[in-house]
Amino acid sequence: MKLRSTLALLSLAVTAVLSAQEAPKPDPALKGLAAFTGTVQCKGSQTFTGKTIHYTQTVTGAWVLDGMWLDVRVTQHKTKENPMPFRGRSYMGYDAQSKKFVIYWVDNTGGFETAEGNGWEGDKFTFEGTAHMGPIVTKGRDVFTRSGKKLTHTYEIEQDGKWNEVMNETCTK
Repeated sequence: MKLRSTLALLSLAVTAVLSAQEAPKPDPALKGLAAFTGTVQCKGSQTFTGKTIHYTQTVTGAWVLDGMWLDVRVTQHKTKENPMPFRGRSYMGYDAQSKKFVIYWVDNTGGFETAEGNGWEGDKFTFEGTAHMGPIVTKGRDVFTRSGKKLTHTYEIEQDGKWNEVMNETCTK
C-alpha cells in the first residue's frame, strides 16, 4: 500500500512539473524559410538520366509540427515527355546548436538527402549535403535564388570533384 501511495504521489508530482513547463517555441531563425511557404508553379529541366526532360510542377510549403518544421511537397506533372514524374517531400528546419538550416529530402525513386545551409546570403540560399540515389551516394547542392515573386532552384551533384547541374527550375507564386 505504501508503494502504491508513493507511486501515486510521484505521478502527481511529475504531472505537475510537466504541465508547468511551456511547450517549446519555434526558433525565430525559422522565419528565414518564409520564402518556401505557400504554393508555387514551376517550369524546369532535369538531366538525371543523361537525357534532358522538361517538366512543370507544383510545390507547396506549409508549417507542421507546431511550426517547428516546414513540409515542402514537390509534384511534377505527368506528360508525354515526362511519363514518370518526380515526386518528393522535404522537411526544412533549423538546428539551434549548429546555427544551420537543415533539410531532409525523400522522393518516389527511393532517393533521399540530408543537407544543411547558412541561410540567405543576399538573394541566395544554399543547402549542401549527402544525396543517395539508388546505388549512387554523392554530394548534393541546392541553390535557391529569389527575385521578386520568382524563386529559381538549381540542383547539382558532385562527380569526379566537379559540381554538375542536373536540375534547373523557376517557380512563380
